Amino acid sequence: MVSKKFFLFRKCDPVGPIKRFSENGKDISILGIPANLIAFMTAGQGQVNLTFNNASMYEDSGLFIGDSIEKTNISISCEEGSELKLIEKIILFASKPDGKTIMKFDAVEGKAAFDDVIISNVTDVQVKIKSQPTERVSQKISTGDVKARFQNVIGEINFGSRDNKPFIDYNHEGMYSVDNTDIIGVAAAEWKNSGTGGATYNITGGTGSDGVTTQTEATAATVGLSQSCAQFGVNSFLDVPDVTIKDDYTMYFVIGDAGAGSSGNGFGVLFGDDDGETTGFSALGNPDIFTMRHAGLDGEPFKIKTSSKTSGTEPYQFPDRSSSTNIGERQFCYVFILRRDKQFNLYLYNHEGELVAFVPALTVASTTKTIIKEVKSKSIEKNKKPYGKSEVKDIPKVTTGTPGRTDGNLLIQQLGTTNSSAVNGFTGTLGRFGVIKRDVGDAVCSQLAQDLYALYKPNL
Repeated sequence: MVSKKFFLFRKCDPVGPIKRFSENGKDISILGIPANLIAFMTAGQGQVNLTFNNASMYEDSGLFIGDSIEKTNISISCEEGSELKLIEKIILFASKPDGKTIMKFDAVEGKAAFDDVIISNVTDVQVKIKSQPTERVSQKISTGDVKARFQNVIGEINFGSRDNKPFIDYNHEGMYSVDNTDIIGVAAAEWKNSGTGGATYNITGGTGSDGVTTQTEATAATVGLSQSCAQFGVNSFLDVPDVTIKDDYTMYFVIGDAGAGSSGNGFGVLFGDDDGETTGFSALGNPDIFTMRHAGLDGEPFKIKTSSKTSGTEPYQFPDRSSSTNIGERQFCYVFILRRDKQFNLYLYNHEGELVAFVPALTVASTTKTIIKEVKSKSIEKNKKPYGKSEVKDIPKVTTGTPGRTDGNLLIQQLGTTNSSAVNGFTGTLGRFGVIKRDVGDAVCSQLAQDLYALYKPNL
């Protein structure tokens, strides 16, 4: 009797709740799959891909003409030149009637079944279990039939479904069309809301002597973007009609920085409320820091260093420290997606769709606190890169003053600062800002980040 054999993949320890699909291969942390489902294997330089039959989420799918759901496929890194040898070993394992029943690829422990495999980083294993249909010609996520194709598109971004459309979306299409106009000082100037909240949430003014000026597409490149945007002067901010979201949400924003990486000082406070309780997402004078607090709380906001590596996240430095001001030689366009799930965990994604920060939930109901430890090893050699482990500690009763809480309402009343403060405010360029009144999940966030970057990055 032939034993049933399995592949077991672990790219990182699980982050957040269970995930059953991944559009881009970055979301699923652990997967087991029968070896007899292999359809075929292919290779690229330093990489082997395994494609599987009958291993998707859905048994039946109703698709439009020209659309298909891509088969589940997994990519693993290997030493360059050993691709054929690795495929041969996998074939022998799957076809041999006896021997080991599990072939494991473990990026957490840095171990693999074969010496040819390189497993030392979360990006060395990519598991794609598709749930969204793909247009076979363009190889992009399907936008639906001809009649519905543009119904989910706002500001040149396809949000995929009516439920995923943003409530507020301040983008280049809604920007006042006259170049170098102060939205604060000119009554006719406004930043129109393209989201489902409608014109009630148009931005029509703010505060600050240095102003918030429009930059049209013709001049946007000088401030780091390719689309119309708003340049925030020192101590100046925009007033936003009250936006309150109680539980899960998804926020996204595009920042332009054409200088020398903001002198390495971070971007400052981008959004907040009138009382200074809601505040996020960066701290002036502290690069690589993701920090935030919600309304109704007065404890210290959590602070997560994105340049540190933890299990499940990729290290990311922002702003770019390079002194170069030539397009293509440093990062000018910064995209961030911030989401809170129903359990009040928080996630931050960068322009490449990589998860760069994870904040475990700390709420009024919490009796313990999860501490994610940094990866200390500097080695990136095969089998020599341990991953940080999480630690759970008992904590005293949580109050409004407990530091690092992730609950509370998201209340946005200001763009460019919080509490009308002239200290630590945002002084960069804002190309887009939006909020969706639900958690759209890892895959959509990752794709949204990449789509926004493709749209707003400066052209060479």
